[in-house]
Amino acid sequence: SSGPPQIPQQAASEGPFPGAMDYGGGSSAMQEAENLQNSLNAVLMQLLQNQVRKTCFDKCFSSSFPDRMSKSDHICLAKCMDRMYEAHSIVTKASIEMAQNMQE
Repeated sequence: SSGPPQIPQQAASEGPFPGAMDYGGGSSAMQEAENLQNSLNAVLMQLLQNQVRKTCFDKCFSSSFPDRMSKSDHICLAKCMDRMYEAHSIVTKASIEMAQNMQE
C-alpha cells in the first residue's frame, strides 16, 4: 500500500538529538549535558550567522541587492562580517572571564 514512509522505531524514539533525553539508557548525566551544550552552541551559532548576514547586508546594500556584486560590495561585506565576528569573540571571552571570576 502507498502510505507515508515508515520511520524505523529506533530513529523515531531518538528524536532530533539522539541520546539527549536518554536517562535510562546508560549515558551519563555529563554526556547528556554535553549533548545539550553542543545543541545550544549550534543554535547560537546559527543565530549569530543570521544576525551578521542581516546587519551586513542592510549596511552594504541599503536599498536592493545588485545583480552582480562590485569589488566594493565584496569588501564592505568582508569587513562588516570580520568586525561582527571579532565583536562576538570579544564579548564571549569577556563573558567567560566574568563567569569564572564569579565562581571564585
